[in-house]
Formats: sequence, C-alpha cells, structure tokens
Amino acid sequence: MNAHRISITGSLDNRLKSWLTGHPDCHERGALVLFRKMERTVPGLPPSARFVAVDVIEMDGDWVLDSSPVHLRINLRKFQDIYFRCEQERLELGFTHSHPRGIQDFSTKDDQNEQSILRGYAGCNGSDVSLVAMILADGQWRARVRPGAAPDSVTDVRHVCVLGTELAVHISKADDAAPSEVLRRQEAAFGEPFNEKLRSLRVAIVGGGGTGSSVATLVARAGVGELIIIDGDLLEDSNLNRVRGYRRCDVGESKAATLARYIRDLGLMVTVVAIEAYVNESPEAVDAISSADLVFGCTDDVAGREVLNQAVYYYCQGLIDCGLTGKIGLDQDRQPYLRDHRGRVSTVLPEFGRCLRCQGVVTEEKLSYESALKARPKLAELDPETLREEYYLVGGGERAPGVGPFTSATADMAVATLFDLVRPYRRLPSDIRRDDFVHMVIHSNMPKDNADCFCCGPHGLLLAPENGYRLSMPSLGKLC
Repeated sequence: MNAHRISITGSLDNRLKSWLTGHPDCHERGALVLFRKMERTVPGLPPSARFVAVDVIEMDGDWVLDSSPVHLRINLRKFQDIYFRCEQERLELGFTHSHPRGIQDFSTKDDQNEQSILRGYAGCNGSDVSLVAMILADGQWRARVRPGAAPDSVTDVRHVCVLGTELAVHISKADDAAPSEVLRRQEAAFGEPFNEKLRSLRVAIVGGGGTGSSVATLVARAGVGELIIIDGDLLEDSNLNRVRGYRRCDVGESKAATLARYIRDLGLMVTVVAIEAYVNESPEAVDAISSADLVFGCTDDVAGREVLNQAVYYYCQGLIDCGLTGKIGLDQDRQPYLRDHRGRVSTVLPEFGRCLRCQGVVTEEKLSYESALKARPKLAELDPETLREEYYLVGGGERAPGVGPFTSATADMAVATLFDLVRPYRRLPSDIRRDDFVHMVIHSNMPKDNADCFCCGPHGLLLAPENGYRLSMPSLGKLC
C-alpha cells in the first residue's frame, strides 16, 4: 500500500468545489492547487508521500481558451509565473478540474492536458517535480500523480483526505482484496466504504502506556492499514495493571518495540513499526509524525503534547489527544478513595476544535515545571505551595492514579472518536469530551477563544512553512 496521499483543509476544499461546480452553463472548470510535499522516510513502511494543499488558483478569464460540459482547453502560456512560485516556495503543482456529467475516471483528453502541463513544468523546474491531478465528479475526488521524469506514467493516489469538521476520506481506487471476515460486523454498523477508508489511513500513536497500548491494539483490530508507535520508555512493573499487549517477561524492554511485535503477531492486515524515542527529542519521530494522516496523543508529558499540538497545523492532520486526571482523598478510616477521576479526549483538526493550549492541556507553567523536574527530580517531592514560593513553579501534587478500567475506557472513547470523524454518528460535538468516572457523567468544557493564539488563531501556524527546521524548531534538527 505505497500510493501517495493528499490532504486538504475543509476551507480549501469548499473553495475548490464551489468554483469547479459553479459554471453558469455547467461547463468543465479548472483550478491549480499548490501542494507542500511531505516525503520523509519511515523505516519499515512503504514510501508514501503526503501532498498537503496550501493554495488554490481559480482558472478564469484568459486561463481558459475554450470549454464545454465535456472538455476544457487551457492556456499553457499562463503557467510561467506558477512554475517560478513553485520553485521559490518549494511547492508542487496540482491541476484539478470538474466532470459535470459525473464521469468518475480520467479521460484520454485529461492524459494529454496533464502531460502537456508536466512537460512545461519539468522543463522549467527539473525532472524531480511531480504533477498532482484531481477530478471532481458527483462531489467525490479522484486523484493521481505523474512524475516529471516520466510524464506518460501515473500513480494512483491512495486517498484524498479533507480535514474540515470531520475526516472525509475519498478513496481513489477500490481495494481488490476480498472483504475481511474480521471486519464484517464493523461494516454492518458503518457501511461498506468505512473499512476501506480506515485501511487507507496511516496512524501514529505517541505513547505506548495505559491509553496508548489500548489505542494501538484497538485501531489495529479496527483495520487501520499502517501504524506507527512512538515511545522512548521501557516497560515497568507498575505499568502492568493497565496496559495491553505486554507480559511480565517484557518488563525492562522497549514499550514501542514490544507493542509493535505483539500487534504483528495478531496476524491482522496492518503494517506496524516502532520508533523508540521521545517525540519532542527525536527528528526521526517528528518525520514519522509528518507522514501520518492522524495522530493519537497518548503521552503523559507536556513537551510531547506541545510538539503534537503544533504538528496539526504545520502538517494538516488530525490529532486525538487523551489523558486522565484524578484526586485521591482519605476517608474517616484513613483509607484512600477517589474524590475525582476523569478521562479526557480532545479532537483537534486544522480548522476545527481549539488547540491544546486553548484547552488548557498545554500551558507555559506546565512546560516550565516539567523542564525543571527533568533537571531536578527531587522537586516532585515538594508540595505546590513550596514550589510556588521557593522555586516560582506551578505544579506538583498527586499524579493521576493509574486505574486499568478507566484508562481503557478513555482509550475506547478515543478510538470511537476516530470512527466518528471518518463516519459521523454522534449527535453531539466531538472536540472535547470528559468522562467523569466517579460521578458517571459526560461533559465538555468550552475552551477559551483566543484570537491571538500562535497555534490555532487566525494568524497562527495553519499550513505554515517549516523554514529549514522540523516544525521550525532548531532543537528537532534541520530539514534536508
């Protein structure tokens, strides 16, 4: 499953569809789409570039020489400025047009138009370029890629993924494999295309502990095609009450590698790889993140969540972040009891759902405390008041208790959220969900609306270039 993938924001998708279907005489219409190409190697997974749409240019006026409901003839002399922009901004060129009569496949005339565009493009910018071609028919996208070195050859695109308020996955070509008996009941619930859409996804899971191991096994069993597990920790005895896929003999081994091996041994139709590193420290881990269509954040460190929070916008992908909080009290017999225990599932898409900073999951205070704790582990023994008065740090106190059923339930809801994004079924919004395991209620806290947020604000990181460094962070290494 090594075909390329296309990601496009909901606003650009709406703009494209409105233009392509808006001709007053129902003629074919065309547009140029400029893409940022994500092609970073993930060891163990087949090559599969992601083309992320960053701009749309409507072909109107003297762009069009002639058109009708069944053809579109474009002015090739208009392309020179576009070729130059692609070279200067390191973008790839895309050409998209409509098929008003609903013909789902590319035509012979489409072949000729694409080859003509690509020969001019490769002649100006070199044979390493690619041309992305897309057609819109009956509201569905179909796409393919032509390499500059061989304009006559084409590679089908695995899917076009539109990230709006949901994850709309347009499959370019049906899988010839026989339907999986394992997934028949899942198909009965969500319809025939659902399993195929999941199979087309590459999903990264950051953290292989209580929630991460549960999420990993669930998405593998659900039929996701490619899975990346990222964790730099070793398995500890204290993890065994709430993890899945591990045994006592695995204590001391890499969480990521052990969990990946367990999933491979299940014999499911999933390709799984492990990266034994922390996402906020490892260029390899960030490259793997950039290759994914969707990421599950299952880490318990704030620095890792900060990286994922920014990746949503740079890389145009979905993030489902989950975590647990809790407080323990003492009863009249001095026995502990749960005063509060909640599981959180946050959904962040590039243009939907406020970011983890606006949700209060990531704050400067938490980042400072975590950094100080890493340098001086003994700070964990201090109470919050002492930390604030003597070290000017906000943090400390009890860690969330590790209770297996609550951890697993949170992971279950995170994977159910993925299902809802691909095939919406819920009647309530999915952006923030909190399950209160003590009082048995479900609620959502509205995040703050911060127009100045450097991540999700109107002048934030959406589709921002990385400027030579991964996520524009020098600590994560230079880009080739």
